[in-house]
Amino acid sequence: MNMITRPKTTEYFEYFETYISKFVPDDFWAEFDSQPSELESLLGNLPAGEDTKLHDPYTWTLKQVVGHLIDTERIFATRLLRIAVGDSTPNPDFEQNSYVAGLDYENVSMADLIEEFATLRKSNGLMLRRLGEEQLARTGTASGRGLSARAIPFMMGGHFVYHFEIMAKRLGK
Repeated sequence: MNMITRPKTTEYFEYFETYISKFVPDDFWAEFDSQPSELESLLGNLPAGEDTKLHDPYTWTLKQVVGHLIDTERIFATRLLRIAVGDSTPNPDFEQNSYVAGLDYENVSMADLIEEFATLRKSNGLMLRRLGEEQLARTGTASGRGLSARAIPFMMGGHFVYHFEIMAKRLGK
């Protein structure tokens, strides 16, 4: 199995430091692969209605946050694939609030949302395991800035940690 080395700060733009700084695994694969199980442990047995409740000062329900994790996982995976294969087409920015507003998360069970995230992460892990050092070192653009393929898995892991910590705080855990 390939080892994914931590990206240098020159491989991504400053905005993503928020996420990359939160994902500092001792064992990349163990932590990357375990995140869906952590989500299941946190949200899998919520009391009725807790997943659609707003917790001030937050503006998204827990279902919407999990939906956001799903949307972002998809977008980051697309960026990873395109950059890793050398596709020089710039990757556009995405407006997270329009995704949350534009998709129905409330009429989907939390169990289905967790399964969808787990399925995406499994798929992305399988793709990532096929990438060698040459592909991971490739760079492209996302949101008008330079980004390496290597940085994206750390963004995925850190984005999860960022939102997981907020959800745990909301639930008093």
